[in-house]
Amino acid sequence: MDVDAAAICTHPLVLSLAQILQTHWRKLEQCKPLALPRGMEQVKGALDDGPVQIRNCCFSARGFRKMHLELATIGPGLNILHAVMFPDPCWDLPLFGCDLVAARGQVSAAVVDLSPTAGTLSPSLNQQLQALPRPEFSEPRQLPPWGDIFSAAVCFIRPRGVEEEQAFQQLAVGYLRLLLAEAGRINPDSPDHPATVARKAAQLRYCRQQQCNDKTRRVLAKAFGEPWADDYIRHVLFDEPDS
Repeated sequence: MDVDAAAICTHPLVLSLAQILQTHWRKLEQCKPLALPRGMEQVKGALDDGPVQIRNCCFSARGFRKMHLELATIGPGLNILHAVMFPDPCWDLPLFGCDLVAARGQVSAAVVDLSPTAGTLSPSLNQQLQALPRPEFSEPRQLPPWGDIFSAAVCFIRPRGVEEEQAFQQLAVGYLRLLLAEAGRINPDSPDHPATVARKAAQLRYCRQQQCNDKTRRVLAKAFGEPWADDYIRHVLFDEPDS
């Protein structure tokens, strides 16, 4: 089931990217809804800043074990979009990740990347990334200490104004379309192929590094309690590939 972004979010960039992602996912071969843990599709809590609402949807498709979109609001003004496409480790594909944080009508953080799961991105994908028009953003941001899981092409910025927000969206959609084109071009390896095993290990590391995001954990723990926050991070946001 899709997430109705307009039901909880108000920022135009969050609404637009949520719609774009779900539209592209729905068109993928063998796309089907993926069940979430019980009670995780819609979650409500509270912080000092106001009520907390979270909506989640997940899909799987040919080449992707999980495609997850999370939308969240805190109080009247904070909108969050979090999206990750986890490839099936049999496929030589990177992870697509995109996050937005918008407060009081302004986007304070926007990040998009194709994070490698095979040491480096494939030569063909890397070449296409290099050829993709990349805007000059006025305020790049520093990656967190665990940010070595990202590629050299990661874009992490604070967009200034609508023009930079639109430029970021174009870049994110460009990354998404490159990934989907690559998924349609290649064939999978066998589950026991050494490359599959290596990609599974890389994806496991990606998930465990993301689980180290203390800022996310603190916010969730304050609203829902530490056990719930830990379970949500490990089994909804960054669940590890099957062993």
